[in-house]
Amino acid sequence: MSNEKKLCAKRLVIYLLFAFGLAWIPWIILNKTVGYEEWFTTNHYALFAIPTLYAPALANLLTRLITREGFSDMKLHLRLKRHWKYYLAAWLLRPLLSVLSIVLFNCVYGYWNWAEIRERMTFAEGLAVVLSVLGTGPIGAFNTIGEEFGWRAYMNQKMEPLLGTVGTVLAGGILWGVWHAPLTVEGHNFGKDYPGYPYVGILLMSISCILSGAILMWLTKRTDSVYPAAVYHSMNNNGGAALGVLLLVNSIGDPETFMPDTVQFIVLLIPTAIAAAITLALMLRERKKVPPADS
Repeated sequence: MSNEKKLCAKRLVIYLLFAFGLAWIPWIILNKTVGYEEWFTTNHYALFAIPTLYAPALANLLTRLITREGFSDMKLHLRLKRHWKYYLAAWLLRPLLSVLSIVLFNCVYGYWNWAEIRERMTFAEGLAVVLSVLGTGPIGAFNTIGEEFGWRAYMNQKMEPLLGTVGTVLAGGILWGVWHAPLTVEGHNFGKDYPGYPYVGILLMSISCILSGAILMWLTKRTDSVYPAAVYHSMNNNGGAALGVLLLVNSIGDPETFMPDTVQFIVLLIPTAIAAAITLALMLRERKKVPPADS
């Protein structure tokens, strides 16, 4: 291994120790002392909980400081005019994938009953839901940049020279998924009532992070900026991932309490998996165009 790669590996390890430690330690303490439901669903412990959302970003800064890497190439260029189409993709792709997931889900498991859908939600109410998701999603990027400034703007940059593009998508996604483990164990995303709890939940979270990570990595590489990834991540967290459920699903009872089983969750991931495969192929094609460093 070259000295440059050894330095990348050293910085990557330090970064991961900070990213996990700054999140896991407060989460585990809060889970054990006040309980997950109390601290996660309320603002009573925001002073302790909110900084954990920025653990990956803090890890980026601390690693740069400790290893004397400096603060260049921070991926904080906006360049909205030049890369507007990628910002548009970051804004709209997650809701589109959600709708496609539910179309596929209904084709596999359910049925189409437009009268039932209209009874549950009028056109005006549905439009309000869509506008709310599209309007609030980008605002939430102020929170999700706490993760993306770490995972995409630092971890991926140190990991790709060591593992390649495919290895970075896989290993980075697994690490990102496992990072959520203290929350997943407490029922975040999947609840607790499923076979294989909590290991299956951690596995599914890792698979989801691998797929989303490919898209987020592509957005970051194409724009040399972390902001599109933060927008896409925010759209996922702030209703974009659930948009199709709220608007179109009518074969599962109450959409607001819908909790897919393991197989159903995998079916719902298929459109995202296709998008991830496409973005991964695009990254590999672009990588082939770049001449070797010694050429």
